[in-house]
Parts: sequence; C-alpha cells; structure tokens
Amino acid sequence: MIKWGVVADDLTGANTAAALLTNSSFRTITTVDHRHISEFLEDKYDAIVVNAASRTLNGEDARERVRFCTKILYDYGIRHFSKRIDSTIRGNLGAETEGMLDALPEDTIACVVAAFPASGRIVVGNYQLVNGVPVHLTMAGADPVKPVRSSLMVDNFKNQTKLKIGCVSLNDITAGIENTIAAIQENIDHGKKIIIFDAITFNDIDIIAKAMSSFDRPWIAVDPGPYTQKGYELLNGKKKKKFNGKILIVAGSASSLTHEQMAFLHAQTDARIISIDIRRFIDSDEPIPEEKIIAKRVVGLSYLSDVIGFRVEGDSDMFININIEAAKRGIKPDDITRRITHGLARISSLILSMGIDNLKGIYLTGGDMTVAFCEECNVKALELKGEIQPHISYGFLVGGDSDNLPIVTKGGLIGAPDTVLTCIKYLLNQ
Repeated sequence: MIKWGVVADDLTGANTAAALLTNSSFRTITTVDHRHISEFLEDKYDAIVVNAASRTLNGEDARERVRFCTKILYDYGIRHFSKRIDSTIRGNLGAETEGMLDALPEDTIACVVAAFPASGRIVVGNYQLVNGVPVHLTMAGADPVKPVRSSLMVDNFKNQTKLKIGCVSLNDITAGIENTIAAIQENIDHGKKIIIFDAITFNDIDIIAKAMSSFDRPWIAVDPGPYTQKGYELLNGKKKKKFNGKILIVAGSASSLTHEQMAFLHAQTDARIISIDIRRFIDSDEPIPEEKIIAKRVVGLSYLSDVIGFRVEGDSDMFININIEAAKRGIKPDDITRRITHGLARISSLILSMGIDNLKGIYLTGGDMTVAFCEECNVKALELKGEIQPHISYGFLVGGDSDNLPIVTKGGLIGAPDTVLTCIKYLLNQ
C-alpha cells in the first residue's frame, strides 16, 4: 500500500527522491506527468513521487498545482507527504510548501531540511552552502529562469508565503534529540507553520527525523530527498541492502569523517562492523590473544551479513594521545602507530586465513594501515586498475595467500559520507 506521497517540482528531482527511497528498498514509482497521478495509485507501491513540473511556473500557479496533486494523493488515503525541493533551493519554495499544506489538515506543519550532505549541500546559521560556497554565489544564482537571490533559507520562503516561519539551529540539533524536540515545540507554540532546520551531516538529519516523529501531529518533509528517506525509514522500518558477495571492511582510521562514513554505511545496509579498542595494542609488538577472538567473530558475522569487518573504536574516552603514550613507554610515537596498525593488520590476516565464502574484496582506510596490512599478509605489491574517486584507488593484491583479491584503499580524511557504500558497490560490480 502507498504510504508516502512526494510532490517534486521537476522530473530530475522526482527521480532523485525516488532513487533514495528505492535505495532503502521501498518500491517507488515516479509519474512523468502530474495529470496522470490516478493511473499509478496502486497498492503494490510503497511510495509515489509526482512530477508537478512546477519550478518554472509563477508562484500562484505553482501553489495551485502542488495543492491539486497533494489533494489527489490525500483523497486516495496517503497520510505522509514530502514537498521535494531542488538541492540548490531554486524554484517556488514558499508557494509550493503552502500549496501542499493547503491540501492537508489544518494542524499540519512543514519541516524544511534543505541539506544533502553527500552532494555537499548543508544548512548552517539558516544559510545554505554548496561545497562551502553560499548557494546564491554558485551557478544556482545565475539560473536563467529561477535564480537564487539569497542563501538565507528564510528569505526563499517569506517572499512567497504569509505563513509564519521559524528556525531550529545547529546548536539545538547537535545538543541531541531532547533539545531538538524542545526547539520544535517552541516554534509550534509560537504558531510557526514552516520550520527551517540547520543540518550539516546525515546524523543531524537523523536527529531531526526522530525528533519530529515524537510529535502527535501531522507534518510534511520539505527537502531534496535525504530527510524524506529517513522519515520513511522511521515510519516503516529499515529495509537493508543485500549484496551478491562479501566485502571485508578494515577501517584503520580514527578520523571523524571515517566514523561518519561508517555511520552512513550502517544506515543503508545490514553491515556488521566490530569496534576495536586500540589501547590493547600499544604496550607490545607481540600478538595478543584477542586478535584471534576478534578474527573469529568477524568470520562468524559473514554468515549474517554481506558486509563485515572492524573499525577503530570512536568513543572519546578511548582516544589516545600517541605522543604522551610513547613518552610513558620511552619509545617513539611512530612505534605506537606501528603497534596499532600491525595489530589491526594481524587481525586482517587471520580473517583471510580462516576464510570468508564468496569474498569479493577488501575496503581499507588509512595509509599506515595499508602498509601494515600488506606486510602482515605478505602482499608484495598492489596492481592498480583505476581511481573510484579522487585519492581512492582500486586494484588487486599481488602475492601472499590472497593473491589477486580486489582491494580499495583510501586515506582517512578522504571522501564524502556515502564513500564506503560507493566503494562497496564498485567492488561488487567488477
């Protein structure tokens, strides 16, 4: 049964929103022409995305078209909605949001989350930035039909609607769900019908979605796609990706970006990744008993998931200062780094020697980690075949028991939140 209706302002945007829902394993259809919505209202779909083709219309006509599309979907029985907006906030944002609200119960509020972190779109201080540049200074500001005149989100709504507009800051969101709920409630108490949220990471979007789901009142998502995807997952439960083959993850970097990438991977797949406390390796160059235990756990997880492996533990109380720890032991900082990376590499070697059925490749992060991996696994060279993204290499192991096994290597500070998933798909498609 169709549970979610999305109204987009053009076909490309409609397909983007539909693809995100499909990535979460929800069966989704996009209508090319809004006049044929009724032909596709079938229970075999989980979601329907309507191309309203409204971006180039004037505000009044865009408002009416979105209202018309939304009413058809509501009359059919759909109760969850999204107004898909352009990722660079071009178009009739205020008018179309008002049009959707006009077709829905009076107490419905609009939640605007104009962030798409995987594409470099974020909102901070109520300003949208595209790869760090205010959106009105990008090509969106020179659009021949609907140029973006201001990067301030509220400006792009208030010039087309008289509905009260509120904001929730990044400070509230990063303070956690309870603070976010309180900020939302304050806006509602002051009669705000449209609430614009800051968001710079997928975790921020997750917090906003969870906070909104706690309210016993109808709301719509106004976003380029990721917030809709998260809202649908919360409503229906996550349907994790399944892959044809196994991938081993060896995440030897402790960077915040690596942890964000791993969080994105967990959100999109049924990956089973063990977190390892690296403090256990810093006192000796010799193997420790836990290495074999961890390796057995990872191999065991391969019977439950297609994506398995381990990563450096990210809890703040487990961080170590390499210089301080080296001074305590009368050794060099490089010695601490070597002990950690080789400990992780020995675990990798044990996993490979135990064997994982249908293993299609390895994803490995960290420069020092790559060197240690090759040494512990007796890899003599890497035959490089290409570059998946800048500074992310794809190739094959040369030498050792895993000769000719595909591998992707990258630095810990490289890539976007969805990079790990992108690399996994690349490995599986070779």
